[in-house]
Amino acid sequence: MSTTRCAIATSLAILATPALSVDEPLRGGAYEIAYSLELPHVQPMPGGSAKVCLTDAGGVSAFPVLSANNPLARCPVTKLRRDGREVSFEIACPGPNAAKAYALFDLRDGAFDGRIAMNMGGKNMTMTEVQHGARIGDCETTPTQ
Repeated sequence: MSTTRCAIATSLAILATPALSVDEPLRGGAYEIAYSLELPHVQPMPGGSAKVCLTDAGGVSAFPVLSANNPLARCPVTKLRRDGREVSFEIACPGPNAAKAYALFDLRDGAFDGRIAMNMGGKNMTMTEVQHGARIGDCETTPTQ
């Protein structure tokens, strides 16, 4: 896993909801996330998958944007909200005609499904990143040198 993806995922963290209780967090750990991009009036574009280390911060947090060359992956997350099994948030890059997004995730015990609807600002382009994630174990730790 790239250092950037790990740092982004770790700093953003994640809280999810098990099937039986809306108050218990999803265990932190390594998640395999499959993602693809949907563009209006175009067949879904192939995406990929990423192994991401998500940590439980004990609160509602955002999920990382994973698609390549996406400016939203580095922009601040706002308006985080949890309502039962759903987590929503917005991403807004600074500046005029900047990219922005709205995300909605459905959380389950050890897994999640989500959509991040993006508007790429000055490019007048919209697309949606679709994510399906499942816990695959504990995060790998890198020894300090």
